[in-house]
Amino acid sequence: MIRIDPKRCTGCGACVRDCISGVFVMKGKAPEAVFPQLCNRCSHCIAVCPAQAIVHEGLGSTVPGRIQKRLVQARSYREIALSRRSVRQYTQEPVPREIVEEILDLARYSPTASNSQNVHYTVVADRALLEKVSRRLFRIGERINRVFTLGPVQTASARFKDVGPVKILERYSRRWVFYREQVAAGKDLIFHNAPMLLLLHTAGGQGLSRDNCLIAATNIANYAHCLGLGTCFIGILTTAMRLDRSLYGLFKIPRRHTVHAALTLGYPAVRYVRHVVRKPAAVEWV
Repeated sequence: MIRIDPKRCTGCGACVRDCISGVFVMKGKAPEAVFPQLCNRCSHCIAVCPAQAIVHEGLGSTVPGRIQKRLVQARSYREIALSRRSVRQYTQEPVPREIVEEILDLARYSPTASNSQNVHYTVVADRALLEKVSRRLFRIGERINRVFTLGPVQTASARFKDVGPVKILERYSRRWVFYREQVAAGKDLIFHNAPMLLLLHTAGGQGLSRDNCLIAATNIANYAHCLGLGTCFIGILTTAMRLDRSLYGLFKIPRRHTVHAALTLGYPAVRYVRHVVRKPAAVEWV
């Protein structure tokens, strides 16, 4: 049920203008929730109403906090985006559960297509499991490298067209001696010895579910950076999980779910003191 408290409503019509589903209609000088069945529960009506006049039982009794504009600083966000790095060196200090919960609580506010809010999170803090999966993925890499070493690139391209761009695979193959040495020395080239892994997944893999997960993952990476934590997107894992469903069982991902994003999480063992260099943005004005 959606209704408007007439004692609070000022008749400004902000809810009518902002509702993309057309739930609200102006009736004379006051809005009414004429089509509540169309609501997708985005709660924009509550967020935009200056008089707190919207009563929406479908959203529960929680009263959202007021936006603190003074904390929204363009220069601060720019520095977050410029200084965040993909961290591949971690200490073994565990990340407190309450910190992880704080990060994921923020992630749930990330936009999702049609307000589906369909992103699920799996937190993997079992280092033995991460080491097991890391060794398994490295063995897969060994097999891919063998194909590039023994045969023409065209053959490898046809065989691994579902794995990733062949130029990237070939580049990794050229460095494989170095990678093998690193692993022999005890380095984890998959999860970078991180104490924790976050997996973002949805029921099914259709529509814009992947976009929803990647948007949430980006918010996780940026907010974790603000909390003094480091993250790194592990694309090799999400690629491997597309090819080998048995990995889902290892991570206890629900059946019929698809993992769209994976990030390591932990305290960085490295300190970056400068921004990095990037090529100019490829922009077309139309």
